[in-house]
Amino acid sequence: MTSLEGRLHLGLALSLALLIGSAWWLGHAALHHTANAFVLSRLEHDAEGLLGALRFDAPGIPRLESPRLTPVYEQPYSGHYFVIVPATGEPLRSRSLWDTDLESPALQPGETRHWTLQGPNEQYLVAWAEGYRFGDRDLVVVMAEDIRPLSAELRHFERLFAIMAVAGLLLSLLIQRLIVRRAFAGLRPIYRDIEQLEHGRIVTLSEDVPREMQPLVRKLNRLLVLLGQRLERSRTAAGNLSHALKGPLVLLRQYLSDPKLHLTPETRAGLLDQVEHLRRIAERQLKRARLAGAGGVGEFFEPAAELPVLKRLLERIHAGRALRIDLECVIDAPLALDREDMLELLGNLLDNACKWARERVRARLHVEAGTLVLLVEDDGPGCSEDAIADITERGVRLDEEVGGHGLGLAIVKEIVAGYQGVLGFERAGELGGLRVDVRLPLQDQGLDGR
Repeated sequence: MTSLEGRLHLGLALSLALLIGSAWWLGHAALHHTANAFVLSRLEHDAEGLLGALRFDAPGIPRLESPRLTPVYEQPYSGHYFVIVPATGEPLRSRSLWDTDLESPALQPGETRHWTLQGPNEQYLVAWAEGYRFGDRDLVVVMAEDIRPLSAELRHFERLFAIMAVAGLLLSLLIQRLIVRRAFAGLRPIYRDIEQLEHGRIVTLSEDVPREMQPLVRKLNRLLVLLGQRLERSRTAAGNLSHALKGPLVLLRQYLSDPKLHLTPETRAGLLDQVEHLRRIAERQLKRARLAGAGGVGEFFEPAAELPVLKRLLERIHAGRALRIDLECVIDAPLALDREDMLELLGNLLDNACKWARERVRARLHVEAGTLVLLVEDDGPGCSEDAIADITERGVRLDEEVGGHGLGLAIVKEIVAGYQGVLGFERAGELGGLRVDVRLPLQDQGLDGR
């Protein structure tokens, strides 16, 4: 069982059941012990009363003075019995025994014993016996009482106690459940903060939580800050490295192009191709860093605020071509998508569309049935069916596509795959060039498609 609430309920239920069961067993034993002690005490008192009424006739025959005898011992099978057994002579039995007898152990004067036995009419008897010296005679007095009525009352009380114990157990479990639920309700702010963090509306969790959870929340906040700093440093380092490589690559290209450098034409062309390849990689990484840094501050993606900034940046990058870039967005609310991921996705698609467009690039964002739909197209030469099959093939890297349409899909593919989205292509869109269709599932956006 992995539920903390379930473990608490199970642990308390077992503890209460063990506690109440132990209390019931101890109460049962104590109650029966007390009842037996009370019966034995009463039998001892009755025996003392019998000794006070005991007389011996001249021949040594015991008898009782009837006026001093309790009437219950005169009624047949009344449940109260006695036997007086002298050392010599016939025993004296109560009239209530009628034609039955009681076990009478041999006891010395002052010696006592008690036991249980089966009586007449299936009665359950508790017997008590003690040895006495009466004058110069030794005798044993055996007293017995049927405890069935008392046992019936005890069983009734025990059933009532068991019902009350079970009811108390259920009530305790219900109260405990309410207490645990109320305690776990203190974690709801953490759930809300995690949801806000997932949607990008906050960057750290609130520490206004139960004391037991504060160390965990603080560690998570430190981890979030550390990851954010590392991500920012990585993007900055990539941009700085790309920028630093551009100068040496340009200088290297100039050296290789110098006719004074004695190289065969094949060697020169091969080296120039590799330098150009490195230059394109550095330029692409620099654009990624610039695109990731564009727009306002925020961790979630807000298309209405980000797209105008992205459009101005693309116009500056491709300022020499006088392209017309149309970005249409019908989404007003922020989306629960990482801002940096979306800027890289849009930036790469739009930058490559600008690269191949003649005059016009168009993009449209809208939400349809809980899915973000991004359409990017250009009026360029388009792409053949074979080229589309190549660039959509699993495992094709961006570096391998320099001779194709130049879409730079390595980054796009990774981002789309990370969001479990769909990436599609059309050979000829409305503008006549390549059309890219990206669909990313959204969760809990509360947006309607338009």
